[in-house]
Amino acid sequence: MRNLQEKYSGWALVTGASAGIGEAFARYIAAAGMNVILVARRKERLEKLAEEIEAENNVQALPVPLDLTGDGFLEKLTQKIVGKEVGMLVNNAGFGSVGLYARNDAQREVDMVKLHCLAPTILTHHFIRQMMVRKKGAIIFVGSIVGYQPVPYISTYSATKAFNMFLGKSLWYELHKYHIDVLALAPGGTKTEFQQVTHQSASSIAASPQAVVGSAMKALGKKPAVVHGIHNKIWAFAGRFLPVRMSLSLHGRFMRATTKSDAG
Repeated sequence: MRNLQEKYSGWALVTGASAGIGEAFARYIAAAGMNVILVARRKERLEKLAEEIEAENNVQALPVPLDLTGDGFLEKLTQKIVGKEVGMLVNNAGFGSVGLYARNDAQREVDMVKLHCLAPTILTHHFIRQMMVRKKGAIIFVGSIVGYQPVPYISTYSATKAFNMFLGKSLWYELHKYHIDVLALAPGGTKTEFQQVTHQSASSIAASPQAVVGSAMKALGKKPAVVHGIHNKIWAFAGRFLPVRMSLSLHGRFMRATTKSDAG
């Protein structure tokens, strides 16, 4: 495990840190010697995680309960972290919805776009400027394999994850000369709360959050993007060689078969 404090210095800010992949990132980064700022909505979970991290590692952990879909969240965040230089940013916060787009709750779809697209754009633009001055830093965008092609019945989620993947890859090129490591991470099925929230059945080959984070940290600084797992690599890239209509049909049928709700 690399000493991240030595490489990037300062604090690591992880969004969606209260569970799943975000929690796994926070624990990994802390174990690698870096102080962590934990951002999510659930205050009690964040405080408990911060206590555990500080007890297990010789680092500081600052819980910041915050809704990243709310107006003015950046100002609220910066007020909480005055004097703390962010050397690593993990844009992980997210949620999903499954179903016919027209029947999904409109505000929930809008909030998904805010959380997956607007919040990372605002956070990244804010923190990269100090990284560019320091000529070091790291930014991770947690996308998804569904960001490689459109997927019916998770239409908004798929579209927002394409945004994450594209932004991460583009910034890898732009920021490379400033010695800032950028990575677009594409997990596939992962054992998190996502399946419970979207009423999907968990795959038998779903990865652990720790394994996904391990893949990300191995790739960080070496490549612009990584897909976790061989089967996910096949799934993500196979769509490139299929006619769009066929790809949409296959993915649509798959989603209808794996959701516990009536997608249509």
